[in-house]
Amino acid sequence: MNKTEFAKRLSEIMEENNRTARDVSLNIGQNSGYINSILNEKAYPSMDVFFKICDELNITPVDFFDTDTRYPEMMNRIVPYYNLLNKEQAETVEKLIKAIAENNK
Repeated sequence: MNKTEFAKRLSEIMEENNRTARDVSLNIGQNSGYINSILNEKAYPSMDVFFKICDELNITPVDFFDTDTRYPEMMNRIVPYYNLLNKEQAETVEKLIKAIAENNK
């Protein structure tokens, strides 16, 4: 993932969670313009800071790089509940999601 792709993914995730660059920057212990420097492709975060960004956005590093998953933070909130379902309930949820998705086409 190059700087442009990294910045785009970070921007998408922040937008999906209604987070500002300033807010995320300050909450991870950086100066208020830090995330903007990443979004403007002037910097990459260190691994330590990248993990802090993921924690702040309630996603895993895998979620960040999985660009096929929309709304990873939401998925992480749903999965614990999904794991409590029995097979029949899980199949019902699958059918419901499929029906909704097909209506959005």
